[in-house]
Amino acid sequence: MSDPRPGRRFDQPAASDERTGDDATLRGAHAYLPEQASTPAPEEEMPSPALDAALAPPRKRRWGLLVLFSASLGLGTLEAGQTLYHATLGGDWLAGAWSALGLLAIGLGGKALLGELWRLRKLRRHARLRERLDDTWPASGEGAQENAEPLALAEALRTQMGLAQGHPHWQSFIAAHEAHHSAAETRELLAWHLLRPRDQAARRLITRMSGETAVMVAVSPLTLVDMALMAWRNIAMLDRIAALYGLQLGYASRLRLFREVLRNMAFAGASEMVTDAGMDLLSMNLAAKLSTRAGQGLGAGLLTARLGLRAIATTRPIAFTADERPRLADLRREVWQQLRRLDDSAQSGREPS
Repeated sequence: MSDPRPGRRFDQPAASDERTGDDATLRGAHAYLPEQASTPAPEEEMPSPALDAALAPPRKRRWGLLVLFSASLGLGTLEAGQTLYHATLGGDWLAGAWSALGLLAIGLGGKALLGELWRLRKLRRHARLRERLDDTWPASGEGAQENAEPLALAEALRTQMGLAQGHPHWQSFIAAHEAHHSAAETRELLAWHLLRPRDQAARRLITRMSGETAVMVAVSPLTLVDMALMAWRNIAMLDRIAALYGLQLGYASRLRLFREVLRNMAFAGASEMVTDAGMDLLSMNLAAKLSTRAGQGLGAGLLTARLGLRAIATTRPIAFTADERPRLADLRREVWQQLRRLDDSAQSGREPS
């Protein structure tokens, strides 16, 4: 605050009044803006769907390979049929037998190809249904008109999972659902009645198979055998988890789903990566208390558990919320206890009596 001006008497002329009019001009009023709180502008973040689309691999249409394989299959069928026809007319039974065997092999190959294409189509339909469930339900509002589409999606989910109308889980959902329920409430009811029993079964499966993998790696004497055991059991676990959510995997669909699970593991969120890193450090501290083979088994078991949790998150028709998502810390204790019992029994067996 500035100092006050000195007192001034108006009955006597002041020295400053003798100035010219040009020097005595007054300044105009100046309006100052009111003080405002300085708030930083929010940073623009890329939405999650755009980020997922950016991280997703480019979709390739291998029409050339499909046309080439189909043309080869068709020409082979015509050639084998023509050879069988001429062999039958000419009495060449050996050539006819080889032609019949070729036709049988082509038929089995075509049947297997159609089965793989059907399973791939079902896997893509499952992925599209999951996108619709994630995109449509949060945008739906209240009322019966807005609730009609979630009910249609619930029916599509029941069909996709292969559940009959009289299935107990579906009947419990129908009994719990009311007309006034919103889209979010319908989603919660579906997650509770249809998916929660399968989530629990998948978690029990992951716990059992990760513990068994850890024990098998701990007692295995060869590294090559360890790798073969892990690959075999992880693929079997992936098949069983997919079957829990209504997916039947073939060779191509299994490879695509396995690649998708590995991609999700590679591009995990930052918070999940920090949590997993903390669990890894804690597992290293626990592994230091075990023998060398048991420590390797602990690492293999945790890798299997992490793969299983990612498989659940990938194949589950409705995405987990932050509170529902299973975590690696819930499975680490059980794997550790199994290996601890194995290590204690091995050490007690080596002690001299």
